[in-house]
Amino acid sequence: MAFLMVWRLAVVGLPFAVLSVIPGLIYGKSLMGIAQKIRDENSKTYTIVDQAISSIRTVYSFVAESKTQAEYSAALQGTVKFGLRQGLAKGLAIGSKGIVFAIWSFISYYGSTLVMYHGAKGGTVFEVGATIAMGVLVLGTGLSNLRYFSEVIAAGERITDIISRVPKIDSDNKEGLTLQNVRGEVEFKHIEFAYPSRPESIIFKDFSLRIPAGKTMALVGGSGSGKSTVIALLQRFYDPLNGEVLLDGVAIDKLQLKWLRSQMGLVSQEPALFATTIKENIIFGKEDASFQEVIEAAKASNAHNFITQLPHGYETQVGERGVQLSGGQKQRIAIARALIKEPRILLLDEATSALDSESEQVVQEALDKAIEGRTTIIIAHRLSIIQNADIISVVQKGEVMEIGSHDELIEDRNSLYSSLVHLQQTENKKESANVNSVAASVSTANDIQNSDSKRLSIVGEASTSNTVAPSQGAKIARISSNEVLPVPSFRRLLAMNLPEWRQAILGCISALLSGAIQPVYAFTMGSLISMYFQTDHSIIKKKTAIYSLSFLGLAIFALLINIFQHYNFAAMGQYLTKRIKERMFSKILSFEVGWFDQDENSTGAICSRLDKDANVVSSLNTLL
Repeated sequence: MAFLMVWRLAVVGLPFAVLSVIPGLIYGKSLMGIAQKIRDENSKTYTIVDQAISSIRTVYSFVAESKTQAEYSAALQGTVKFGLRQGLAKGLAIGSKGIVFAIWSFISYYGSTLVMYHGAKGGTVFEVGATIAMGVLVLGTGLSNLRYFSEVIAAGERITDIISRVPKIDSDNKEGLTLQNVRGEVEFKHIEFAYPSRPESIIFKDFSLRIPAGKTMALVGGSGSGKSTVIALLQRFYDPLNGEVLLDGVAIDKLQLKWLRSQMGLVSQEPALFATTIKENIIFGKEDASFQEVIEAAKASNAHNFITQLPHGYETQVGERGVQLSGGQKQRIAIARALIKEPRILLLDEATSALDSESEQVVQEALDKAIEGRTTIIIAHRLSIIQNADIISVVQKGEVMEIGSHDELIEDRNSLYSSLVHLQQTENKKESANVNSVAASVSTANDIQNSDSKRLSIVGEASTSNTVAPSQGAKIARISSNEVLPVPSFRRLLAMNLPEWRQAILGCISALLSGAIQPVYAFTMGSLISMYFQTDHSIIKKKTAIYSLSFLGLAIFALLINIFQHYNFAAMGQYLTKRIKERMFSKILSFEVGWFDQDENSTGAICSRLDKDANVVSSLNTLL
């Protein structure tokens, strides 16, 4: 339309349309990069919170609250840095729309020339100028939204890469074999293996081992010798670089993976229980299991009695990672979970090493029952567990150094196994001596306590009057938990943002001045129209100079004022978010351990609360 009306003005104004595209493209690209960096920084803060909350007992035990808080604050500083850059980019992008004013600066000058020397009509020149300016404005606004398309394309590529990736070990592949009758014979033949994360560190060079069906084999060796790698390869978490693992003479990479793993039951040193009920944790071993099967598995693992003594029985919530249960109880539930699918092969990876002697005895009784009739691989250090195995294999630096029964290996006093047994017996004697010494001290203390029982009872009676009764304590706890919280206040929110008062003043002044741009623009536009209808060329030239400079000044002013406005408000929002998150996290780290045991205060819930709630509160500044 502009070309038909005043083609000279349209041709000269065309480069401005191209120029208006550049800020939108730059803004879209830069904002995408900044957004990715903000996500990366947020993931760092999430990791710190996740690790701290999931290991809150360790944090409290080592009085590491201040250190954890400092790490969290340092990580938040990264999000602040990129948040400020985002505000600056937004200010530049919105301010660059002032290019429309620069276009009018040129149009007012060149249009007056067309009116004076080329016979163009003032109204037509103004109409063409308005067409070009509005077209440039719409084009620039539309292209700034191209960043969303770029983000969608980038995200789509990442999603497509994940979905289309064909895993080397595909658990959903149903094309593999399934054996009708599994005897449970396992054999490792000439295995060469290194973990993908450490390809230069070879774990197995030429590892071979055979475990007869129905037998129990104990793997003995130092840390890093490759014992746990045996279990990882058998469950096909990894494939060997060379060699093969056989089940009943069939290479396991030819078997259907889910079926293969269903034939095995794993009990690890630290059982991974989920934050749900005992019943659901046991059913995790067999999805279609009935409640009767759950009970039978619990009985087989010596867990049924303690479960039924709990107030909610099998519906008892175990808490995150099973924190509501003792180590022995967690381990017995893990054994029940492994046994419920009636596996032909049982894998015990340091299943009792983290337990005290009393819990170990109960768990070991459950394991002894579970081992019967199954091929079992045991990784353990304690002689009491190892010596009852049918076969003992001593592994060192990825090689089987010795193999045989306990009696066979112990006969050779120069064998590695004999050395390990002798070393452990020596340590046990030292521990026994220490225990006897402690027992004697305790006995003496008891004698002293008995002799002073009357005095202590008198003191006890005196102190009882100053002690809150349990029922009173519970009442106080209920009152504390039901305490009325203060109503959210906008004034308190502003008070939290008080350290950024300079940014607030600059941002508000910039916003007021930014609001004045459009009225000034409208006034200048109205005055410009009358200029084109002047007959005196000297007046036209004089007014042209005034309006051209006015529009140019307005363009520069719009750019600067928008940068000031959005940068300062971004600073307010970012620092407020950081301050809220720091206060929330600091307060969370002061809560008692029991608070974290509640379902609504799980690690995931707390991380989500820290991330979302603080951002919602500070979104007021973002909207500004």
